[in-house]
Amino acid sequence: MIDPVYAAKGHTSPNTRLLNVATAELNALLGGDRAFAHQFSRWPLHRSNDPTAYHWHCQHSQIIRLADLIHEVRTMNPQNAQHQARKPEQYASGRERIDAAQAARKAAQTLKELESELPTTAELAPAASGMIDGVRVIWINQHRAARDETAFRHALATAHRLRAQGQPLKDTKIIDAYERAYNVAQAVGADYREPDLPPMRDRLTMARRVRGYVIQGITNPNTSSKTSSNQTSSGRKALATMGRRGGKQAAKRWHDPAHKDYQEAARKPLAEANQRREIGARGTKFEIAAYFHKHFFETGKYPRIADAAAEFSVSERTVRRALKAADIQLPRGRKPSQK
Repeated sequence: MIDPVYAAKGHTSPNTRLLNVATAELNALLGGDRAFAHQFSRWPLHRSNDPTAYHWHCQHSQIIRLADLIHEVRTMNPQNAQHQARKPEQYASGRERIDAAQAARKAAQTLKELESELPTTAELAPAASGMIDGVRVIWINQHRAARDETAFRHALATAHRLRAQGQPLKDTKIIDAYERAYNVAQAVGADYREPDLPPMRDRLTMARRVRGYVIQGITNPNTSSKTSSNQTSSGRKALATMGRRGGKQAAKRWHDPAHKDYQEAARKPLAEANQRREIGARGTKFEIAAYFHKHFFETGKYPRIADAAAEFSVSERTVRRALKAADIQLPRGRKPSQK
């Protein structure tokens, strides 16, 4: 109530930036989801005839500053060392800044490669990491398991594994992994609680959320990536400048007959990716055709195109192209009503 706080889209202010820092500190302390949209819900001076509306009640005249809140939260957080602000480094020239940004990027890539090569705790000692039937169970206390968190993290790990193997991230596979981990946590750590699986609508939302995390490369939603935290704004701008200059030089080599080796080497990964994509699409067509043949063999009639599109997570036009390629003629006309 001292200074107005503006939080409009596309605008910022020192107050909102300070609030963002406080929100990040609270998320780090309480294990909050960084992907959650933190927005103001109501204006403190709201007035209406709604008895359940929010009303402002002034309890005292003491001013509580966000800076003091951030200081207290960092004191409570045992990992507060990583949240200390670093002083911006000074560089003598733009070239020195670009070299430093490039070195930081290479160091981050090397660290990521080393982390991917090292075995995880679950691989070294499954029992010590809480692995039960391939599921890492997270415990609230000695007898009670965190069923929802265990199921979500197992679904996220399964989705990352499917993407690494080049398999499609279907909702059914993610939901099956979620349900299996939930049942394992329920079996070993129910603590006299009845099973309380979320409804299918929430599980579908969870699957889409997991797919978004996997596409963005997020392995832990509660922590940010190390590469982004180790790079400053000036370093990112320097890398962008270097990338634009490199792009201009690469564009010149594309039309230079003296750089045929460079052009062939650049086109080779693209040709291989296109070949794999074409083979994958062809395999999907065969699977769709086999699905229609198997359904007709078991039930005596073909399934609907909409059902096949939902089964393989493709469009109805893709299903029709697969049927045309397999020379499958569906019966025409409206189906008789079942009474």
